[in-house]
Amino acid sequence: MFSHFTMGSNDLQRAGAFYSPVMEALGQSLVTTSPTDDYLMFAPPGQRFPHLFICRPFDNLPATWSNGYHIAFNVADQEAVDQFHAAALANGGLDEGAPGLRPEYAPDYYGGYVRDPDGNKLQAVCYTSGRRAGSTGNVISHITVGHADLDRERAFYTATLAPLGIVELPEEGDEASVGFGLAGFELPVVYVQPPFDGRPATWGNGTHTAFAAPSRDAVDSFHAAALAHGGTCGGPPGLRPQYSENYYAAYVLDPVGNKLQAVCRAAV
Repeated sequence: MFSHFTMGSNDLQRAGAFYSPVMEALGQSLVTTSPTDDYLMFAPPGQRFPHLFICRPFDNLPATWSNGYHIAFNVADQEAVDQFHAAALANGGLDEGAPGLRPEYAPDYYGGYVRDPDGNKLQAVCYTSGRRAGSTGNVISHITVGHADLDRERAFYTATLAPLGIVELPEEGDEASVGFGLAGFELPVVYVQPPFDGRPATWGNGTHTAFAAPSRDAVDSFHAAALAHGGTCGGPPGLRPQYSENYYAAYVLDPVGNKLQAVCRAAV
C-alpha cells in the first residue's frame, strides 16, 4: 500500500528532538541518519526499509508544509493516541486536536492531531472496533490530500491509483470529498478533500507520499495515468540505484502540486 513518506524540515536537529519521542510512541525508532545529516529515517521494528524520512528538500529551497495534507498513523489503542499527542506537545509540536472520539467520522474513531515544528500535520488514530485499511493498515491508517476542484482531482486519483490496486470507495465520499482504498476493506487509505481551514489547498516542499507498486509495469502505468489526467512529471520511471539495487520508481505531481511516487523493489 504505502512504501514510505517524506516530510521536509529546515532544522534537522530540532526535527530529530521532536520525531524521536513521537515515533517511539508509535512503535518506530530512528534507524540511521545520512553521513552529512541531511535526513533522518524511522522504521518499525524488524522492517527492512525505512518508513518515514525527515529531510531537507532536494531542491535546496526552504521546507514548507502542505495545506490539506496530513499523515494518520494507525495505533493499537487509545492510550497510544494519548501518548503520541503528549510526546508531540512536550517536544516542540503544536496541538491540532486533542485525543478523543470523533463520531462525525465513525463511532469507533479515536484520534489526536498535532503539527511538527515545521508545520507538518500528523495524526494518530485508533479504531476501537479493530477495523483495518488493508494488509499494511497496522502502520498507516490514511493520508489526506487537499483539492481545489473535486471533479479534476477525482479523475486524476482514480486513474493514477488504479495501477496500484487502489479504487474509489463511494460510501466514503460526499459532495466535497472522495475516498480511495483497497477493494474489500472498510477503510480508505487516501482522502481527497478541501482543507478544513477553508483556505486554498497547497503543496508542501519536502513532502511526498510513496506507494508500493506490485511490479515495474505498475510503476510505468501509474506515471502514464498521472500525466494523462492533469498531473506533471516529477521523475520518469526507472531504476534509482542510489537508493537500493532494485529500486524502480516514478514521481508525479498532482494538479495541486502534491508529490506522489510509485516504487517497486522487486528484482526482475
